[in-house]
Amino acid sequence: MSFSSLELQIVQILNSFPALDPLMVFLSVIGEGPLWILIGAYLFLSGSRRTAIYFGMMGISVWLTSTFLKSVLMVPRPGGFRFVLEATGYSFPSTHSALAFATAMFLNSKAGKYSPLLWAGALLMAVSRVFAGVHYPSDVMAGAVLGIVMGYMWIRIGSAVNMYMEKRADQD
Repeated sequence: MSFSSLELQIVQILNSFPALDPLMVFLSVIGEGPLWILIGAYLFLSGSRRTAIYFGMMGISVWLTSTFLKSVLMVPRPGGFRFVLEATGYSFPSTHSALAFATAMFLNSKAGKYSPLLWAGALLMAVSRVFAGVHYPSDVMAGAVLGIVMGYMWIRIGSAVNMYMEKRADQD
């Protein structure tokens, strides 16, 4: 069995449970933007303004990187399945998965005991995209890797900028 036929079988299996449609649609639709805006607003209003700004820049950079990769790689979306959602454009990597995993990585240390919920939510959002018939498993895996790398990168950027700002404030 080839990798691509295994992927098609996974999509077919996940796509064959219409009873889960409402949950999977919810998970996919919230990943279109509302969830990321709510998280950013919460961070901002809770006093973590600088973290909220880094979070927003991270989200934009993940979206731009994913969109660029899709336009270069031009992998078509799965076909011949029951589409639970409409999706346009190319498939690889999954932007939903990239944003979800970037968020889990970025907020991991701040979430404390709720950190596993971030990772579980990211995984569920990724699975929802395969369930909906709009992504292959490799699309969401690539999105997860992209998101984790970019989430970590923005943690490092935030730390470096914060250290610079503190050092500069001490000199004034």
